[in-house]
Amino acid sequence: MKKGYKTELEVKKILSKNFSPENIFKIAIGGSLDFCVIGKNGQILKMVEVKTTKKKKWYPTKREINQFLRLLRLQKKLKIQIEYWIKIKRSWHIFSLEDLKKVIIKN
Repeated sequence: MKKGYKTELEVKKILSKNFSPENIFKIAIGGSLDFCVIGKNGQILKMVEVKTTKKKKWYPTKREINQFLRLLRLQKKLKIQIEYWIKIKRSWHIFSLEDLKKVIIKN
């Protein structure tokens, strides 16, 4: 089983409560995104990246920082909402890219 698959499945179930399951797609754009939510008119409502940690705080790796910067450029270019869903100590924390930018750029 792929690392993180269980966590992604959990997120898909949570998204299915708020959106129609046939509008939620598992995607892989250069290893940058996990889910895409499409609206009724075919417009992208949001994209979700899923992360998990067993520590008390999420510490992004160099690869994850580069991934974040790619997503930041994608969000500016396409003008869509991209969220990071990070599971820290068994509870979900949902961040916008702007929220994480303050933390990641500091490092």
